Amino acid sequence: MSSLIETFEAQFLTQYRDLILPSHLKALYAMKECRTSLSHLMEVQCTECDHHLIMPHSCGHRSCPHC
Repeated sequence: MSSLIETFEAQFLTQYRDLILPSHLKALYAMKECRTSLSHLMEVQCTECDHHLIMPHSCGHRSCPHC
């Protein structure tokens, strides 16, 4: 979803900016950052072998198909 938004965001906003509600823009920006390096990161660590990963948070927005 974030790659689609990244690709078409400028064209979409140019055409529809005056018609979009603030809540729609908020949803758009949340989905754009969802599970990307732009979102907050968390460290996940295995308690048995100490292997750890850095993972991006999801946006949690109710309109987001990932969340």
